[in-house]
Amino acid sequence: MELDRLLTCKYCQSPSNGSEYCCEACKVLDTQVGPLRLAQNNPFAHLDEPQFKNLYKQPSDKDYDFLIFCEGMHCSSCVHLVEKLPEFCPGVVEARANFGQSTVAIKLSAEGSLAKAAQSISELGYVPKILSPEDNIQDKYTNENRTFLKRIAVAGFCAGNIMLFTIPIYAGLSGTWEQAFNAIGLLLFLPILFYSAQPFYHGTLNALKFRTINVDLPITIAMLSGFVFSTWNFAQGQGNIYYDSTASFLFLILSARYLLKRVQQNYLAPARMQTYFKDQTYECVNNAHSTLIPWNNIRPGDVLIIKEGQTLPTDCVLLSNSATVDTSLFNGESLPQVYSNGMALVGGTKLLSEDVKVQATTAFDKSQIGKLFNDLDQKSYQKSQFVGLTERLSQKLIIVVFSLAGIFALLYSFVNPMEAFQRALALIVIACPCALAFGSPLTLGLAVKKAQRMGILMKSANTFEKMLELRNIFFDKTGTLTEGNLSLISTSPDALPASLQQIIVALEASSHHPVAFAIRKAWPHVAAATHGTDIQEILGQGVRGYFDGDLYEIFPYNTAMPGSQMAVEVLKNHRSVCQLYFADRLREDAVEIIGKLHDRGLRTYLISGDKTFRAKDVAQKCHIPLQNAYGDLSPQNKYDLIKQYPASCMIGDGANDSLSLQQATVGIAVKGSVDLSLQHADIYFTRGGLQPLLDLFSLTETTRNVLARTLTVSLLYNFLGGTAALLGLINPMMAAILMPISSALIVLTSLWGMR
Repeated sequence: MELDRLLTCKYCQSPSNGSEYCCEACKVLDTQVGPLRLAQNNPFAHLDEPQFKNLYKQPSDKDYDFLIFCEGMHCSSCVHLVEKLPEFCPGVVEARANFGQSTVAIKLSAEGSLAKAAQSISELGYVPKILSPEDNIQDKYTNENRTFLKRIAVAGFCAGNIMLFTIPIYAGLSGTWEQAFNAIGLLLFLPILFYSAQPFYHGTLNALKFRTINVDLPITIAMLSGFVFSTWNFAQGQGNIYYDSTASFLFLILSARYLLKRVQQNYLAPARMQTYFKDQTYECVNNAHSTLIPWNNIRPGDVLIIKEGQTLPTDCVLLSNSATVDTSLFNGESLPQVYSNGMALVGGTKLLSEDVKVQATTAFDKSQIGKLFNDLDQKSYQKSQFVGLTERLSQKLIIVVFSLAGIFALLYSFVNPMEAFQRALALIVIACPCALAFGSPLTLGLAVKKAQRMGILMKSANTFEKMLELRNIFFDKTGTLTEGNLSLISTSPDALPASLQQIIVALEASSHHPVAFAIRKAWPHVAAATHGTDIQEILGQGVRGYFDGDLYEIFPYNTAMPGSQMAVEVLKNHRSVCQLYFADRLREDAVEIIGKLHDRGLRTYLISGDKTFRAKDVAQKCHIPLQNAYGDLSPQNKYDLIKQYPASCMIGDGANDSLSLQQATVGIAVKGSVDLSLQHADIYFTRGGLQPLLDLFSLTETTRNVLARTLTVSLLYNFLGGTAALLGLINPMMAAILMPISSALIVLTSLWGMR
């Protein structure tokens, strides 16, 4: 342990060859401690007032107190700087930056000040905007993008017009007109200098104030040097005036920044809710008039017409007689469920039958699916190890590039000072590690969204890295290898009168018991008898009711026939009329999936709380080695067993197997309430069957390959571009043109790989 400590960096834990830090950036980030010197007059002082704190306070189920949008966060250096907020501002316990959303989630101590936290973020060079739980971050994106586009528009307009007045000079114009056109170029450059270039000034001031290195510093130096040099020559009446090239350079750099920002917003920021309900509108009935409204405008009490194939946008009560619903999002069951009038429907389930009328009982953000997606989005603050690696690599690349540029400029200045400066600047611009820094989170963000489209809800992108380590797969039996729901397999007698079927359906019409769902599924076209009275469900026993004066009851039947797991008996006036037999069938794809897992070299196990002989019977049918089949296990027994096997995946019920799911390297829930399941599991399958497991392994391998490819492309580009810059083959203008091309190349590589 002591040897490992000595051989790893004190800050990032990467190999350090025996030194305390692996690079100068880590040393600066680790030693830059102590509170910021804040002005006495705090413009954010009102945030400490109780009414404002309560307004912006996040719900208690979140693991942070406030969420702040940081306008101006554009690279990995920004993330590193913002995450050191606890050192800069006493009272901030934790700060987690989300590069995709340009936000930072902070947790305050009991005496912590939100006002000082916001002031500290402002002091770091960003524009803090506190987000309440109801705020839409897309509005913040719109405002930030609008400001950025204004700066680009001003830079583009001025650069284009400067070029128009410069072309005649290049063509040989001289004398008074040359001086006049150069003066116009100077005037047109001023808006760029004082407005468009402001983001670079903020970055440069941060670099100087906190003794860090970022790409804004050399860009600012280059721009100001070009401006001062050109203005001096203009005043002296000499040539070599570069307003056109400097303005074009700034315009191209700003455009590249905007491209990265849009990629960040579109692909790195989680958008599970928008993706799940994309382009869906709902018919709202109000006083006999109907209007179409978007999913996020639905309010409690709204009466909606849900079309066949539509997804319920929030929790509702069914007003129509019946509805057939796909509930796979919330219980992993691929088979539809039949609901009756007055039963509660959960948002996120899909209507499979004809149009029905429902009444919303909650707003979206208070519904089960709204809470689920909000919770999943907040898990995006957990940083993947691979993302951490690329961020550290990008920091090291900045150090290397700046060192090479400085050494080259110093040595080559003895040959040609101007050429030395231009080549060094071209190296810094073309080898900017921005594409390297966002390539990995971009790929992982695309992978998580692709998984969602495949019916795989992931709590965090970290799971992809864990999947690559797996060697053992543990299956629960019920609901995992089996369908997990009862099916009516036979009756005694074999043929039941239609009138008796109608009475049975009427008795079970409002029950949520598995037997009731099995009966409604087996007899979907049987209409419930309408003349029943005093129908009631006796919790834990059965159902009863009166039809034409006769008492009908449905209670458990203790004698099950071979092949069945449960039976019920129908009684008329306390005398047996018939028996219904139910069984939990093996999933159709179980045998095939287990075989493919064996082909991958994975060891499979079956663990169940059911009888051992039943567990071994299912294991034999699925070709799981009998010595790996365990029955009669309590939840604690399952936990203790998995604990003995590292690099294991547990696939089971999100509620009953919660201990095992937490202990496993990767926990996958395929049944149970999705929100409860994801409190213990890493992944939830919204599709029935085991095919999503193979899809997950394939997606993991694809993600690994794309990550390696983007990293290779980025490093190769930086090496070739940097070499060309030092050899004088690329000037700063060409470097500014190639910079967005490199970013576009990384985006296309990720998009193509994760298509």
